[in-house]
Order: sequence, then C-alpha cells, then structure tokens
Amino acid sequence: MTRTKKQLFQGLRIFFLCIVCLIALAPFYVAVCYAFKSKVEIAKTKLAFPTTLYLGNFTEAVGLANYFNSFKNSVIVAVFAILIVVVICSMAAYIITRRNDRFYNTMYYIFQLIILLPFQTIMFPLYRQLYQIHALNSLWGLVLVQAGTFVGYNVFLYSGFVKGISYSLEEAAKIDGCNRYQTFGKIVFPLLKPIHVTVIILTFLNSWNDFMVPMIICQKQDVRTLPLMQYFFFGEYSSNINLAFAAALLAMIPTVVVYFCAQKYIVAGMTAGAVKS
Repeated sequence: MTRTKKQLFQGLRIFFLCIVCLIALAPFYVAVCYAFKSKVEIAKTKLAFPTTLYLGNFTEAVGLANYFNSFKNSVIVAVFAILIVVVICSMAAYIITRRNDRFYNTMYYIFQLIILLPFQTIMFPLYRQLYQIHALNSLWGLVLVQAGTFVGYNVFLYSGFVKGISYSLEEAAKIDGCNRYQTFGKIVFPLLKPIHVTVIILTFLNSWNDFMVPMIICQKQDVRTLPLMQYFFFGEYSSNINLAFAAALLAMIPTVVVYFCAQKYIVAGMTAGAVKS
C-alpha cells in the first residue's frame, strides 16, 4: 500500500469515527438542551444550545416525581440483585466447571439459553406467576426477576474465570481438612475478586437502567424505580419534556460515574478468564 493510500485510508477512518462519535453523543446533546431550558425557550429555539442555564427543571422534577423515593428503590433493587447474582452465579459456575459431567454440562447450556431468551417471551407467564405469589408491586419481586434475568450471562463469565484457577489449590485445601463448601468459601471465592468486580458493575448498570421489568412489576408510585419514574412525565395529551430530560440527567449521574471509574475493571475481569492457566 502506497503512502497516499495509507493517508486516504487513515483519513476515512478518522471521518467514520467522528460520525459514529457524533451519533453517539447526539442524545446527550438533546438531553442537555431540553433539561437546561425553560418552556418558553424550548418553544422558541428547539434544539439550539441554551442561552442561559435554567436550573428550575431539576428542582421541579425532583419535587413532582418523588425523585428521592425512586432513587432509594433503585439503590435497594440494585444492591440486592448484585448480592444474589454474585453468590448464586459464582457457586453455580464453580460446581458446573469442577464436576464437568453430562448433567452439569447440560445445566451450563441451559444457563446459556437464558441469554438467548427474549424477556418478551416470558413476560405474560411471569406476570401471572408473580401475581399468584403476591410479588407484584413489591421490591423483592423486582429483585428476584432482575437477578434471574442476569444469571445466564454471569454464570458464563464466572465459568471462564474458574477454569483458570489451578485445581492444586483445592487439593491442598482438601488435604488440610476443608470440605467442598469451605474450599469454595476460603480458597476459590476470594480468588474470583477480578470477576466479582466485573459482575458487580455490570449488574449495577443493568439493574439501574432497567425499564422493561419494573414497568411490568412496579405499577404503584411508592415502588417505582428511576427509569420508570421518567416514563410518567409523558401523558396522553401532554408531556413535560423538559422535566423528563432533567430527571434523566440526574438518573444518569451514578451510572456514568460508576462506569468511568470502573471501566478498566470491567475489561480486566472479562479478559482474565480468557486464558486457562
């Protein structure tokens, strides 16, 4: 390839990346434009950048939408979903990987089928089951459903990491008198720290941003999470678009902070189990 062709290819590559970047940042620009404008300025300038930063939308959105209660609900659901996923998925991946027989291999593939199963296909029977056990409009019902939808992918992550842990460590623990549960709790579980961090971050992001599951389960105002709260800014005949975008920006702050602070741990945890030691 000649120097001119290389420069042309590099220029096209940069141009393509700039276009992709603009497309990705466009929703954030729209959110900022509407969140920091008054209703009068929105009617006049549409998508133009705000001439002045109007902060009244944020205070009004927090007051009208019972923001802090929704924030508390989102925190509770995310924390308990993380606890369930970390404990269950790590134990399931460990026993599946170490037993490695026909039954546990079948269980492994069943977990993987969960990843391919769209939530819409189980939405109606799930709703009926939750109704029968009185789990609708409850945070514990939402926690169980979210944790269940995250299980398949996280078992896959844990399994890849467990394969990289030397079995000699477990044999040494067995010689020292540890049973299987003690071996897992004292030896294996602490060694899973890199993938623990990855699973915690991914589960938090998925739980915090989840809209579909809370919309099905949490219909009462006192159990709404942040994504569901924003939905009710839009009515049949009117919409508070400026308040909705202000609330959306407030809800994005925790996820953006968590992601940018922990993105290196996500990559490290997902690649750590890629090579078997």
